[in-house]
Amino acid sequence: MEIAICICFSKKNEKFHHRVLNNLNKLEIPQGKKIFFYLIVNENIRNIYDLSKKILKKEINRKILYSPKKNIPASRNVFINNIKKKKIKFIGFLDDDCKFDKKWLFKMYQFIKKNDCDIVGGPQIHETRDKKYKDYFNFLEPKYKDKKKIRWAATNNCFFKKRFLERTGVIFDERLRNIGGSDQLFFQELNRLGLLILWNKNSKVYEYSQSNRENLWWFLRRNFRYGNSGLMIDTKLNGKLIGTLISIPKIFILLIFSILSFLNVFKSKNFILSLFYLSRMAGRCASLLRIKINKYN
Repeated sequence: MEIAICICFSKKNEKFHHRVLNNLNKLEIPQGKKIFFYLIVNENIRNIYDLSKKILKKEINRKILYSPKKNIPASRNVFINNIKKKKIKFIGFLDDDCKFDKKWLFKMYQFIKKNDCDIVGGPQIHETRDKKYKDYFNFLEPKYKDKKKIRWAATNNCFFKKRFLERTGVIFDERLRNIGGSDQLFFQELNRLGLLILWNKNSKVYEYSQSNRENLWWFLRRNFRYGNSGLMIDTKLNGKLIGTLISIPKIFILLIFSILSFLNVFKSKNFILSLFYLSRMAGRCASLLRIKINKYN
């Protein structure tokens, strides 16, 4: 039985690649299972080849694939298309700016076997240099009870059965390359087809701290982007007309949440939360007006 773990490497996270590869060395493999690490690169392929050869243990099976398009959804699709007809039973995704516990894979494998689900998602914890930004990140990340049925998982921390890829034909939508959310759409499409997605709160990953993100402007742009991608996801799932109609009440709901948070200004973080809701609302409005984001932040 074979397992394939995919990590898409990007130039912007180059400073973390050494640590990510070292983490792979420490990962505990479930007994009797063969694992392949797929390293997907869209530029500087020689750098990843040399670095992985230098760091990864000889017994680790690595496969380096090149993606001709310089965007993450395309890189993920290179991986999906490569393993579709291979004898692999389980697939996992991790990010190139995260560290993971040595038992991450073991916990994911045990969870999917015990709970008889198709897809497992888990939490991402953000490391920060300034503690106040921990709350900001907590606003962004989903929080569920263990084994909670969810609608989508994120590719920073997920594990799933490969068999449905061959029969569904679902891939990552490259139209979301500058906005983000292609993983959210990917798993929502699979969920719509009846696949069960559960939350494993005990299998965590940790995003390395990045000083360029620790400012209010970055968080406002990130929330704007979430809102901007929301309309595109809704229209892909429900059709253009229904997706647009669904988006209108969501805009008003975000406005109400923003006002309610603002009214409770006795806590400074509620004021920040109010700004986040406003940013998401603005992102959805911009999408309705066909205003697109040209660069992923």
